[in-house]
Amino acid sequence: MTFINITEKFETGIFLRRLNRFMTEVKLNGQKTLAHLPNSGRLLTVLIPSAKVYLQKRCRVGRKSSYDLFAVERSGVPVIVDTRFSTLAVKVAIEKKLFKPFENYRVVGENVKVNQSRLDVLLKQNAHGFFLEVKSVTHVIDGVAMFPDAPTLRGRKHLRCLMSLIEQGFDAGILFSVQRPDAVVLKPNSAIDREFSELLKKAVDKNVKVFTLMSVFKSSGMIELKPNIPTFSFT
Repeated sequence: MTFINITEKFETGIFLRRLNRFMTEVKLNGQKTLAHLPNSGRLLTVLIPSAKVYLQKRCRVGRKSSYDLFAVERSGVPVIVDTRFSTLAVKVAIEKKLFKPFENYRVVGENVKVNQSRLDVLLKQNAHGFFLEVKSVTHVIDGVAMFPDAPTLRGRKHLRCLMSLIEQGFDAGILFSVQRPDAVVLKPNSAIDREFSELLKKAVDKNVKVFTLMSVFKSSGMIELKPNIPTFSFT
């Protein structure tokens, strides 16, 4: 088993409401306070009033809030909502050689500019490169993880970029970083974004690779990484 240990202490509170795209109101030690939400998704199956939240203290000049909302626990299911963790999880998974196709690769770049897009990770094996885009997944219903949970123009743009790289002779892939433990299968959410789903099918046909990685958050700050889970399917 492979773990990421977040040594920073979490403070726990109660979720009250989402104020806007990146700001929430929570109750901490009996008092209402603001917490930054580093996630632009809708999170309709996660941000439920009275859900337990895990907060990280942040004291920087110019911030409207003193906390970041890292994870939410709903009905006993922990969900990491900080999308920034997804890239960290992928980097650790690559370094620990959790994915067989990447055993001899190393991470050489992040947020790499490719044409008019930016892709999350560039891997290399000697001089051979592999471009990898990471998508954070939090939306799960009855064991089925779905992406996206809101229409994603950026997601479509990234898929087109990955296909373009394949056509240019590069290797490329998309990794769905599932941030909760209750997913058995992952599917594109065609009901929310049909175009993304169709582009993903087209990308796979063009040899864009699809990977999955599950992150299981423990209240102690330990996060277990499970490669190739959940199973990816179009049906």
